[in-house]
Order: sequence, then structure tokens, then C-alpha cells
Amino acid sequence: MGRGGHSDDEATPYDQSLEELEFMRGACAAAQRGDLRTLRDAVARRPHLLADDGVGGDSGYAPLHYAAREGHAACVSFLLEAGARVDRATKEGRATALHRAAYTGRSDVITILLRAGADASAPDADGETALHKAAARGWADSCALLLRACPKAAEARDRRGAVPLERVPEGDRATRDAVRGARRVF
Repeated sequence: MGRGGHSDDEATPYDQSLEELEFMRGACAAAQRGDLRTLRDAVARRPHLLADDGVGGDSGYAPLHYAAREGHAACVSFLLEAGARVDRATKEGRATALHRAAYTGRSDVITILLRAGADASAPDADGETALHKAAARGWADSCALLLRACPKAAEARDRRGAVPLERVPEGDRATRDAVRGARRVF
């Protein structure tokens, strides 16, 4: 028998926990999908959802984290206008929306977050700034944006002692040049 007592291996809606189902109906899932209408409606009815992780926990995740990682600029803008905290960090990893957008190279979202006052020098639990995240994934454009906002981030060391330049993938000349360009300023 497969999951849920079925003879096939296909998952069914009954295989989801109540927590998962609640998440899928909430503001975090709407932000993750880029469903601005549902997100607006949810926040209008329940403003506390701006700071809710979607499962009734205290993880620190909020709709802004999900929208930022997925690159949903309209959702990010709406959430910030509605009062979401731009530098809210997750409890365990201390990741901000800027870390999440940088990890996925969402330059348009990075720009929105920086204009809203996001701290480009903020380290996560691993001591990595958003620049470390973007550099490690080879997002040259994102690195350039982050460096314009915070040139000192080029010298920030993570908990292993690495600066962002040392995190650039081997052979990625564009990202290496973007990060090196800021280092020459010093």
C-alpha cells in the first residue's frame, strides 16, 4: 500500500497534516505563490498575519520571507506598505527577507527591500550577509546591488572566516568581477 492507504504511490489531500493544510490557506502560502489578491484579503481581515509563520509557531518566518525568496515583487511591496518588518529574522537561521532574495538572485526584490531600509550588512546564524548568499550562488547583478548599498559587506567574514569573494563558484568571472569591483574601492 502507498501513502494514505492507497494502492498507488500518489499522494492525496488526506496525506497532508492539518498544519500543512492551514499553511496552504494562509498568507505565507499566498505570498509564496505570488497571489496578491488572496494576500491582500488575508491581511485586511487579519493584520497579525504580517508576522505569522503560517502554522501558528514562532519560527520568525513571515509572508515577506516567502514572497522575497520566490521573487514576487508586487507581494513584497504590498507587505512592506502594510507594515511588515523589513529586517524580521527567522528564529533559528536569523535569515531576513533580503537573505532569501539574495539566495535566489531576485534583483528586483533586493532593490525593493534595500529601498525599504533592509540592512545589507546583517549576518545570519552562519555569519553570512546577503552578499555571501548572492556570491555563493553566482548572482552577479544581485552582488552589485548589495555592494552599492553596503560596500563594507565585501569584507564581512562568515563563521568559517570566508569573505563573499571566497564563496563565488569556480570559474564564475562575472560574479567574481562584481565582488572584486567593490573591494577595489577600499
